[in-house]
Amino acid sequence: MSLKKQQELLRKYLKGTATPEEKVWVEKWYDSFDNIDPFHGKKSISLEEGELMQSAILKRIKRGKVIQLWKAVGSVAAVLMMVLFGAWAFYQQQKKVSNLYSYVKSEKGQHLKVLLPDSSILLLNELTTIKYAQNSFGKTTREIWLEKGEAYFDVKHSVHLPFVVHTSPLKTKVLGTAFNIKKSDKHGDVQVSVIRGKVQVSTSSSPIALLTKGKQVNYDTLTKRPALSDINPDYATAWKRSRVDLDGASFNELSEVFYSFYNTRLTTREAKVKNNSYTLTLDKKVSGETVLQIIAATHQLKYKIENEDIVLY
Repeated sequence: MSLKKQQELLRKYLKGTATPEEKVWVEKWYDSFDNIDPFHGKKSISLEEGELMQSAILKRIKRGKVIQLWKAVGSVAAVLMMVLFGAWAFYQQQKKVSNLYSYVKSEKGQHLKVLLPDSSILLLNELTTIKYAQNSFGKTTREIWLEKGEAYFDVKHSVHLPFVVHTSPLKTKVLGTAFNIKKSDKHGDVQVSVIRGKVQVSTSSSPIALLTKGKQVNYDTLTKRPALSDINPDYATAWKRSRVDLDGASFNELSEVFYSFYNTRLTTREAKVKNNSYTLTLDKKVSGETVLQIIAATHQLKYKIENEDIVLY
């Protein structure tokens, strides 16, 4: 190939107008650059001309390689940016979801007093978890989820915004009242006791009861059956105090306080046990076993554990 032709190819290569075949020839020629024509095996240009051309080609090739490198880096960066943006968007979405609710949890041996945005007051027993919508509570809704444990509710009256407590599978709805709800860790049963006012208790499909002061419903989640009973409001919230004096209490009242203190139910199938009156002091510093021994000795009874409940007979 003549020098003129080689120079013409070089100019086209440097301008970026060379054909693919011409690019291959120039780059092969450069790779074997020892001042010998790689295709004809003879000198084609002088050493000085070769050095000038080599310098020009080197700049072009280096520039091309740099451009290609940055294109590759740019592609990787674009993909990386998309991944990072996706991760950031996912994190923001998860953060938004987690921030929809305010959670309040009490630890073992701890009672927590909670002032809600609508000025209603909650008192949480130990190991209790509740949540509520932090942005809308008191504005468009007044809904609380009692996920586990026990809580006393003193609800501020509102005609326009009913106060609703979700304790799966029950829903307790009020306008303004005081009541206690407990969800058993052992059985998942739900107990609703009314201290003041009136509450409506229902499942997702049907109403269960309209409770007034001194009324209580125990809902068995296994049989899906409610049991209504009368209670002493002071005994229903005995857990708020460390000591309770029972004076002529019924068996149901004794069972209620014992359950509040020790999270274990007292049951019986004996009429004589149900008809007894019970006078004693329950103190959280005293173990449940000691209290049972006192009850059994005083009333000449025996007891046994049956399905995690204590049966007196």
